[in-house]
Amino acid sequence: MPDAQCGDPSNITGSVFLIGDAGAPTLPKEGTDPHADPVLGAMRHAVDAAVARLGRDNVLVLFLGDNVYQTGLDAKPGKYRTHGERVLQAQIAAAGEARAIFTAGNHDWGMVGIDGFDRIRAQDEFLSRQGPRVKMLPPGGCGGPGVVDLGPHLRIVFVDVIGFNHAEFFTDVHEQACPDEPDPLKPYRRFARLMDETEGRHVVLATHHPLVTAGPHGGHYTWKQHIFPLTDFWPWAWVPLPIIGSAYPLSRQLGVTETDVVNQDYTAYVNAVYLAATPRAPVLVAAGHEHSLQVHRDAVGIFYAVSGAGSTKKVDRVEPMDTLLMAEAKPGYMRLDVHRKGSLDLEAIGVERSGRYSLFRGCVAHGPASEYIEPAWEKR
Repeated sequence: MPDAQCGDPSNITGSVFLIGDAGAPTLPKEGTDPHADPVLGAMRHAVDAAVARLGRDNVLVLFLGDNVYQTGLDAKPGKYRTHGERVLQAQIAAAGEARAIFTAGNHDWGMVGIDGFDRIRAQDEFLSRQGPRVKMLPPGGCGGPGVVDLGPHLRIVFVDVIGFNHAEFFTDVHEQACPDEPDPLKPYRRFARLMDETEGRHVVLATHHPLVTAGPHGGHYTWKQHIFPLTDFWPWAWVPLPIIGSAYPLSRQLGVTETDVVNQDYTAYVNAVYLAATPRAPVLVAAGHEHSLQVHRDAVGIFYAVSGAGSTKKVDRVEPMDTLLMAEAKPGYMRLDVHRKGSLDLEAIGVERSGRYSLFRGCVAHGPASEYIEPAWEKR
């Protein structure tokens, strides 16, 4: 696919900004610039320009999870709660006058069980008090799907896989908070229905956990991690640990970590999404989780945007992969533009203190949504 737009920039009717893992921003000191964080500040300038051009109802900012590091928003008053609120307020400020929609990540849940559920509900309740243009989708603790339509050409469907798992293991609590989801299978059925009843719109699936990734969560490890495993945690820690050091990458590749694609439960989630999206498929899957910027395209033509580089302190490596169109271990965000006739352009924007720069620009949909997309899903 050429690195070029498929639509005339003068015909853009809507824009969606994609940023994930922005939960560790540089917070402003009292009396200083409220947009102190370089990524959030750069995105705010771009959002303001889009709103001025398109109107605030035609611009969305999607925060793709891990909105508060390390363990979400504390449900109880105290310094950790105060800090978490400041982190969320910095992200809300970055959305300017646009609509800001937050989806949950694994760090937002904080931990499994009831305590984690309390944290995600606390984040939802806090966001709901920030005005009508700020919300969490799916609602905190729920699996979804949630849905937002942006004009006649774009539908965004939101899914939280941890909410699905919570529904299965904590059914009573889940039923009270998410009365529309008493059956863990129903969210997938609703997702399938939303894919079918699009009224001719392209569908973007927005979730925290990517279906495809070229980063550590995808099980991608090289000789460097086998010999110098500590560099994955501290870039300066070039301490050779041959043989012993292999225990870390090998365990990750075997699926020990639940938040890795190679984990059995994670794989089941990926397959469930694919099955629910058959025969229709999303044109784009937007996710965070990996602290990098990646664009993939699979064998059946679906695009995958991994935009999890919202915190400059948490940028991770990426490795070669057959589906990759672009991958950069740099902080930044992405932007999806909707054109008057239905074309969709995706741009990945890197951010440095000196300014913004385009890393990738490409067309993910030519014209209006086709009546039918029939991906030949392979059983995994």
